[in-house]
Amino acid sequence: MTTVQVTADTLLQRAIDMQDTLRQRAAETRDLRRIPEQTISDFHQAGFFRMLQPARYGGLEMNPKHFYDVVFEIARACPSSGWVLSVVGVHNWQMGLLDERAQADVWGEDDTALISSSYAPKGKVTPVQGGYRISGSWQFSSGSDNCQWILVGGIIPPANASETPGISSFLIPRDGYQIEDDWYTTGLQGSGSKSLVVDDAFVPAYRVHSFAEGYACNSPGIRINSNPIYKLPFGQVFVRAVSMPAVGAAQGALDAYSEYNANRLNSVGMQAKEFPASQAAGAEAQSVIRSARLKMHCAYDTLLARIAAGEDLPDIERAEF
Repeated sequence: MTTVQVTADTLLQRAIDMQDTLRQRAAETRDLRRIPEQTISDFHQAGFFRMLQPARYGGLEMNPKHFYDVVFEIARACPSSGWVLSVVGVHNWQMGLLDERAQADVWGEDDTALISSSYAPKGKVTPVQGGYRISGSWQFSSGSDNCQWILVGGIIPPANASETPGISSFLIPRDGYQIEDDWYTTGLQGSGSKSLVVDDAFVPAYRVHSFAEGYACNSPGIRINSNPIYKLPFGQVFVRAVSMPAVGAAQGALDAYSEYNANRLNSVGMQAKEFPASQAAGAEAQSVIRSARLKMHCAYDTLLARIAAGEDLPDIERAEF
């Protein structure tokens, strides 16, 4: 398993080069109500899913800011495609936090396997020898048609009354769940955010990831994946998985606004692009978008610098980011 190193700039340019194709596929994506397989194949070929994946499985282990820069450009052209790339691709980072055996289960034979998720702790979890049995239904698993595994949420019952229930995610292969085709919506129509149904699946204990471990940055995977990105708090990486596609979509909307107004006259016969109110609206929107991207970069550069220096991550800083 060797990794061909590519630069962040190369990956970003691949995303920009893909924009016209994604715009051309927009109608097909809406009609399918999921991401076309060709788009997923394009993402694989471009290396986007490897950006946060452990190097031992062919990943690039990049600073998450580079991954979310790519997400931004993809969502700029097709919000559904950017959303699915983001919320599916980020699981390759989470897999780096899980037990070594779980990583081998998913990627041992195919290091391109993908995972979708629904983290609401809705599953009924029953402890059994060697792991847990879990049943339930979860909504909004974006990209589920394109994936071979899922991570779903549940609460592990405490062993005694003095313990706090533990919210965790449970890793289940494709033959352990059903996808319910119920994604009919007015937004993100192509994201395929369908429901998942699990009926009494067995999940080995090593395929369970505790949210508490993710917050405390002591997940079992960091013992084998030493890159500092796997020492980032779970929330710091996952919150961007849903915010950055939205920021990219906002940039796409601003692009459309600018294109629409480029040769348009307003109600008083003045070129819209030269009208102060039009310029002010565009400038304000661009400022908000730029601020969100800069904040994202600042967050990861700051946190990774602290990790490299062996410093604690202050709660006030984590809350800010």
